[in-house]
Amino acid sequence: MDLHDMVSLLSEIFSFVGLLVGIPLYIAGLSVRGFGGRWIQTDGVIAQTAQGPVIRWFDSEGDVHEAHADTHESVDLQPGDDITVWFLGRAPARCRTHSPDHDGKALRLTGLILTGVGVGSAILGVVLLFF
Repeated sequence: MDLHDMVSLLSEIFSFVGLLVGIPLYIAGLSVRGFGGRWIQTDGVIAQTAQGPVIRWFDSEGDVHEAHADTHESVDLQPGDDITVWFLGRAPARCRTHSPDHDGKALRLTGLILTGVGVGSAILGVVLLFF
């Protein structure tokens, strides 16, 4: 087996693995972001209750909601401190304190890299057919 055959074999393997794994990973990353819902950003405040510290925020209709302040973003905050909160439009009582922009980002990035390797390997395989 010479170098030409070895490179052809490797490009075929990389194109199959890259495309067959990369495209589903990218789609999974998009679906994680899409199925997560529409998060709305607002300002919350830390308050002290008998059960411990909570985060309180207003939804888009003016109703007040609260959740336990047990995230790593809220650990060092004192009552009265502001914190950025994201809540779901369809369920405003559910909140998070970290940005939803990163949901599925690792899957999307890995999928794009593998798809790029697969496409590049497929192009290399076609070019090697003519040499």
